[in-house]
Amino acid sequence: MTKLIPIFINGRKWIQLSQLSKEQSSKLKSWIPVNCLKKITFQGVEFSDCLAFEIYEYWFRTHQVSEQKQALLDF
Repeated sequence: MTKLIPIFINGRKWIQLSQLSKEQSSKLKSWIPVNCLKKITFQGVEFSDCLAFEIYEYWFRTHQVSEQKQALLDF
């Protein structure tokens, strides 16, 4: 799984769920509370489905670990 690079808007790091694969996006959406997704306007452009990078990074690390453990058990 490839980790997204955050975008910087108003001094904070964000990712857009639309940048993820459909599978990753649905897994992440099922893991986070709905109120974590934000619409952010920056220089007249609205970015929807934004998530704080810290939340994504935590999910990514914990998801990677669980996938690696599963792969170790597949023998």
